[in-house]
Amino acid sequence: MLNSLRTLRYKTLRDLWGNLNRTLLVALSIAIGVLGVGMIVVTQDILTRDLRARYRAINPAQIEISVPNGVQPDDVAMLQKVSGVADVQGRAVFNGRYRNAPIVIARSGLCDEAIPNSQGGDCFAENARNDNSWKTMEFIVIPGPDAQTINIVAPERGKWYAERGQVIAERASLGAMNAQIGDTISVDALGSEKVLTIVGTAHQQDDVMASVKGNPIVFINADTLKQLQGHDRVNTIYLTVNDASQKAAVAVAARDKLERAGYTVARVTLRDPNVHPAQDVLNVLFLVMGILSVLSLLLSSFLVTNTISALVAQQIKQIGVMKAIGADALLVMRAYALTVLVYGLLGTALAMPFAERAGYQLANYLARQINVDLFPYRPSHLAQIVMLIIGLIVPFVASVKPLWEGARITVRQAISDYGLGGGSGNHRLSRWLGEIRGLPRVWALALRNAVRVPDRLALTLITLMLGGAIFIAVLSVDASFGKTIDNLIEGQYGMDALFAFKRDQRVSWVVPLVESHPQVAHAEAWYFNQATMKLASGQNVQVLLEAGPDDTQFYKPRLQAGRWLLPTDENAIVINRKWAEQEGVRIGDIVKLDLGEGYAETEWIVVGINQDLVQKQTSVFVSFDALDRVLKRTDKTITLQVQYKTHDAASQKQITREVIALLNTKGIDVYSTQILGEIKTQVTSLYQILVVFLLVMSLLTALVGGIGLMGMMSINVLERSKEIGVMRAIGADSRDIVKIFWGESIVIALVSFALAIVASVPLARGMARAVGMAFIQTPLDFAYASNGIAYWFVIVIVVGTLASIAPALSAASLSVRQSLSYE
Repeated sequence: MLNSLRTLRYKTLRDLWGNLNRTLLVALSIAIGVLGVGMIVVTQDILTRDLRARYRAINPAQIEISVPNGVQPDDVAMLQKVSGVADVQGRAVFNGRYRNAPIVIARSGLCDEAIPNSQGGDCFAENARNDNSWKTMEFIVIPGPDAQTINIVAPERGKWYAERGQVIAERASLGAMNAQIGDTISVDALGSEKVLTIVGTAHQQDDVMASVKGNPIVFINADTLKQLQGHDRVNTIYLTVNDASQKAAVAVAARDKLERAGYTVARVTLRDPNVHPAQDVLNVLFLVMGILSVLSLLLSSFLVTNTISALVAQQIKQIGVMKAIGADALLVMRAYALTVLVYGLLGTALAMPFAERAGYQLANYLARQINVDLFPYRPSHLAQIVMLIIGLIVPFVASVKPLWEGARITVRQAISDYGLGGGSGNHRLSRWLGEIRGLPRVWALALRNAVRVPDRLALTLITLMLGGAIFIAVLSVDASFGKTIDNLIEGQYGMDALFAFKRDQRVSWVVPLVESHPQVAHAEAWYFNQATMKLASGQNVQVLLEAGPDDTQFYKPRLQAGRWLLPTDENAIVINRKWAEQEGVRIGDIVKLDLGEGYAETEWIVVGINQDLVQKQTSVFVSFDALDRVLKRTDKTITLQVQYKTHDAASQKQITREVIALLNTKGIDVYSTQILGEIKTQVTSLYQILVVFLLVMSLLTALVGGIGLMGMMSINVLERSKEIGVMRAIGADSRDIVKIFWGESIVIALVSFALAIVASVPLARGMARAVGMAFIQTPLDFAYASNGIAYWFVIVIVVGTLASIAPALSAASLSVRQSLSYE
């Protein structure tokens, strides 16, 4: 009879249905753990698969060659003859400046229509797009849709393809431009303004969206290129190869062929056509979120351990009876393992549909951030398999210890076991707490009862502690990233705005002029320009050359090795750590700088390695005076860094507009400006996605902890039913019973809160280091989020209160007869 499957099924159903609240709590806890892992697996599976498919569909370049001075379009075809080249195509990619054309809007219904560029009477002009200042735009010259073969740009809306005087906006750029199809923009073209019409949108999948990259992107044809630049040369050449294993050799051969033809190659980049450019960032996101989801699963397994421990303790006499009539330890374990199996199945069944949908929505959100369209929803079979495995195996693993301990008990031990828990609460800690005097009776009982079953308390505390530690650590990572950005951008650069002029200005005149503005604190002349660095290995690297005064008040280097520039240096250079490591450049190496046509190559000695996050970490620094000697100029600058007296974003924009107006009154044409706040936005845009999802995962972890606490309190009510009856028999009312169990829950929550604070410090430091190394290849400047302690205190009190409501009310509803007759 005992050995029959029917008997085991009956016992399992009785255990599950007899305490439905416990069953639902365990299933929900397992579901949250499975949901966390499953959602991440779904997101990673769908996003990686769709990104690869979408990226492959545009026939991505495997080799990208940058030629700053441009290549004649007819000469691009000569690379087709390089052995191993499958296809080649050239494009012109350059930055220019634009501004939205002003629009006149009728007000108050007094005008029948908007009148462009005029105002009068009750109608007046207003810039509908809020800002008519010059801004930077990236222009890409592409052939017609039928002529594209590499890095194909797909049409979206409106007209395709752009004719002379027209642009096609990258679809993510319309919002950045605050424009619509049919609007016009004014573009600076060889000293005059050209009006271009936006006639459509297109989708570019080989780069990140405009809001992340910083500048809007538009596509033009070769005729418009001549109109804007006065030539039709291409400066970026894309190649695909027949054999991917020979890609490096083909790249070298293509570079050599261009150089023999008289062109200067700045950089050659090899790309994997199966890996989207944003894949590395997404992998970091998946890794961090995956770790937190596994932690959430681990915490949910603690609740399974607690529940099975309580179930075995509650039915210890039943186990004794089963053994007395012939059951062995294996059969006892099978009986309870079937219950665990149902717990796992219920939790998995509950989690799978939510994980599938939530994972797809998360993947879709991330895809939008990197300007990619997912394919229509379809199930992730990989995620389903993973969820099924962990949903069934993890509960079994979590229940092995309590099941084995219960199955090994002898008949004598089981029959003689006193009550539920076998004298629980009779340990040293419980006795010590019982000796504390001066506490109200309710709180004294709550404090002692909280530690009656140390093993169960430990698992519950670990769950809540880790939930709190993760929550505080996530906020600390966010604070650390903000501190790092402040140190690396505001602290390192010190300026509020960068002004680039259309032509050189005298330093001795323009600096005092700008400093005459009442809101300007200080101004410095700096030099910024693209240059080609030639290394001893023969590799050419395109870098951003920066030069400032020796006594700069703005730039504060973060040296990783060597030293900073000295006034006595003549040809000293400080390079950026990231590409120095990539290219193998060390202190003392000699590098050559090619500043472009009209200037001879010059040799420079590397004296320092710096950490700089701006400009994609390709910046190098030389002395302003040393550069003047190379350029054979005196008292000239084309860029100015300016520091204001107020530094908030609104003030930065307003004062920048006023300084531009001041310069314009003196006949100085400001080519472009860059505000520090905009740089910070570009650097932090993708990172904020990680912070949001880290917070979501930490709150899920807190939810698991709350469910674990509720489960523990429910078990405590069951175990202490007779005690509740005795208290009622001697005069305790329902309010006293509720207070005791609420107090017990709050005590546990407060202890976990204290432990979470302690655990959050090393966890936050470790996460800050890991996230920093993954995102910016350097540990974040650590900042502990003390506000996270306050937030978590509120959360844990709320969780403790909510977790106690149902168990406390259940205890309060027990009558004396029900309590004392409980078995």
